[in-house]
Formats: sequence, structure tokens, C-alpha cells
Amino acid sequence: MNQQQIETIDSFLREGNDSDALKQLHHWLKDNPHDGDVHYYLASTYDSKGEEKKAYPHYEKAIELGLDEEKVKGAFLGLGSTYRTLGMYKESKATFELGLARFPEDNALKVFYSLTLYNVREHEKGMEVLLTCLIETTHDQNILQYRNALAFYSKQLNRIWV
Repeated sequence: MNQQQIETIDSFLREGNDSDALKQLHHWLKDNPHDGDVHYYLASTYDSKGEEKKAYPHYEKAIELGLDEEKVKGAFLGLGSTYRTLGMYKESKATFELGLARFPEDNALKVFYSLTLYNVREHEKGMEVLLTCLIETTHDQNILQYRNALAFYSKQLNRIWV
């Protein structure tokens, strides 16, 4: 997609014209089936409309075809989250792990990954990821004063000291 096409879609979406955006994207897809950006925008638009079943194949294709760094990060998050909402937990976990291998510092990926870890009953690991993300990003002094304790306990949630 070129910049003018992106601006057209962004304009439709800002105005709440999801149907027009989808119509235009499908039109462009017919002429450019190997354009990762078109697939990414289709996936994102379907996702925002709550049509996850229609979104995930386009996220998959967008990642396969290639995107710039920001969009591929968004595609990993969108695909992993979409899989999770569809109950495709194994796929969600694998997607987030691929995304985090490529973008290990992305906190949004970490937080959504922790949701999937909850769903696959990896509660301790999910809490560790979430707590670590919290203590690394918060500016809340009431939390920061316990930073060391939270970091320590995040890795030992089931331990009992007797």
C-alpha cells in the first residue's frame, strides 16, 4: 500500500466507515494479493469490528508476506490476541512467543502474553510476566517502594516460607 491508500483507509476508520474501509481493502486485495499491508489493514479492521474469525487469516498472511517493524509488532499482538479470544490458546501462546523473541522489550506483547498464559493455566508464569512488566514500567511510588520484593516474589509465587 502506498501512503495515499493508507490515509484513505485511516480516514474511513476515523469517520467510523468500517464498511467502506473493508470494501476498499478488498478491492485493493484483488489487485495486490501479496501486499502484507493490505492484509494487515483488513485484519485490523475486522478485529476492531469484533470479527476475529475473519481477521486472523489476514494477520497470518500479513506476517508471512512481511511488514515494517511497527506493523509486524501490531500484527503479532493482533494475531495472538485474536487467537486467544477464539480459544485457540496454543496458537496464541506460540504467536506471542514469536513476537517476544523478535521484540523482547515490547510491554504490550508481554501483557497480552500473560493473558494467554492464564488461559493455558500457566498462572505462575503469567503473573511473573505481568508483575515484571509492572515493576519495570510503573511510575507509581507506592509500587516502586516494593520493587525488590515484587521482583523476588514474582519468581516464587507458590513458595511458602515456614
